[in-house]
Amino acid sequence: MKRINIKGYKLLMGICAVMILAVSCETTELEILDNPNAVSPDQSSVDFFLNSIQSGAIAQFEGIPLNNVGLSELGMEVTRMMQMAGPTYQNAYAPTFLNQVWTPVYSGALPDIRTMIPVAEEQGLYTHVGIAKVLEAMMMINMVDFFGDVPYSEATDGVNFPNPNVDSGEEIYAKMLGLIDEALIDFAKEETALPASDRFYGGDESLWIKFANTLKLKIYVQTRLVDSNAAAINQILASGDYIKDSTEDFEVKWSATDTNPDSRHPEFGANFDNGTAEYMNTTYMYWMVEEKGMMDPRARYYFYRQVGQNTTDVNEQSCITEFPPAHFGPEDIYCNFSNEGYWGRIHGDNDGIPPDRAKRTTFGLYPVGGLFDNDSFISITGRNISTQGAGISPIMLSSYVDFMLAEAALFMGTSGNPRDYLENGIRKSMEKVINFSPTNVDPDYAASQQDIDDYLTLVLDAYDAASNDEERMAVIAKEYMIALWGNGVESYNTYRRTGQPYLQPTEIAQPGPFIRSFLYPAVFVDQNSNVAQKADVSSQVFWDNNPAGFVN
Repeated sequence: MKRINIKGYKLLMGICAVMILAVSCETTELEILDNPNAVSPDQSSVDFFLNSIQSGAIAQFEGIPLNNVGLSELGMEVTRMMQMAGPTYQNAYAPTFLNQVWTPVYSGALPDIRTMIPVAEEQGLYTHVGIAKVLEAMMMINMVDFFGDVPYSEATDGVNFPNPNVDSGEEIYAKMLGLIDEALIDFAKEETALPASDRFYGGDESLWIKFANTLKLKIYVQTRLVDSNAAAINQILASGDYIKDSTEDFEVKWSATDTNPDSRHPEFGANFDNGTAEYMNTTYMYWMVEEKGMMDPRARYYFYRQVGQNTTDVNEQSCITEFPPAHFGPEDIYCNFSNEGYWGRIHGDNDGIPPDRAKRTTFGLYPVGGLFDNDSFISITGRNISTQGAGISPIMLSSYVDFMLAEAALFMGTSGNPRDYLENGIRKSMEKVINFSPTNVDPDYAASQQDIDDYLTLVLDAYDAASNDEERMAVIAKEYMIALWGNGVESYNTYRRTGQPYLQPTEIAQPGPFIRSFLYPAVFVDQNSNVAQKADVSSQVFWDNNPAGFVN
């Protein structure tokens, strides 16, 4: 787990506070009514505000380079894509640790949105307004999904600071649907100028409209257990105005710039500058390397092995001399699943850190911009490799949409065939990964079209062999989670919503209840007299009406 760089974060988020600061004073000698060094909102650059709002949204999802963790990594860890230290769910993430996914929204993005929108509307900058509203909706949906009931209506009203009450998650979801509709109206207006800097779509309103509709689609699928929105989904599908192609993907594109500021993918700097900082989950790698009897065509793009054989030194990997815990079944992966250098850890392993940073399996070429695995087995310490961190943060890809639609068609009866959506989702994922930075791929080890077709045959045969919708969903969910490498937000939501796929047990037999929602961050409860910390992590968000113990 990466260290928290709170000082760097506070400096970044403090920029906007400086911009909107307005100070007035009176002196009998100079009669100065306005501080000439202050910048009032109507004098501020709307583009500057939009840049800061985008930075807040990115920080919530991915963290801030070099050492912070965003919601995506939290989700990847609890759903066994990466290793969660644990050993229990209750103590896996301290409230102080969670400050870094809370403050980008409440101390940065939301205040900037409230300040920017009136100025932008007055200047006719409606594209800026629409983008800000869509990002606000995305951020607040994420806050509900990870924390449950959170402040919204009182969060930035200027009256209830620092004691805002929480709004129910259901109320926030409804307001965000309304906010997205407002944004769609804003995009239809004639703007005086497009944003000078749009990190997602370069100011292309047509693509923002597609993402806005896709965000609504996600909300409808997310809430399917408590509210049937099949007609609303079908309406979006009939319009065709949603993300369907990789050219429309909603993603952050990082650069190779490593100073002033560090604009590389956050995972690149944390794992390549000074040696690998994190562990991959053993079962997730097993899914892709051995489980189907063939290597997933994406495996060499996802993971890079620094060694070609597993260690025989117990000081490097203590589990090699241990038997699996009694609660592990015969199919559950413990320690290593092969002797080919796939070096990770199991879920909840809280052992100390041995001298293995130059030996662990680490991030590959996709999506962080690391090395493609061509059996070279070299230590990756050093920043001048591969794309040098010019990766992507995959927030909403066209492949994800197909997997969501497969679930909707299966359980909600929406338009389309779930099997077709499953196939399309896998093919789009393969295309995205295999065509990512092809100049950094060794052609001798690159995935071929035949590899992809063979893989699809195995998956679709498994889907066809399923005897009920739960078994079909298990196939869809596993393939969705494989396609989600780099996005733990959607894996966390899908797992709680569907209970699929079956995941590796935690190392200890009694890890406590699964995190149905995270504890409130310390920065919220420690300073707010109206809010008490949750008793534990078993509190369920409003759309999760599955029984207790549904996931583990």
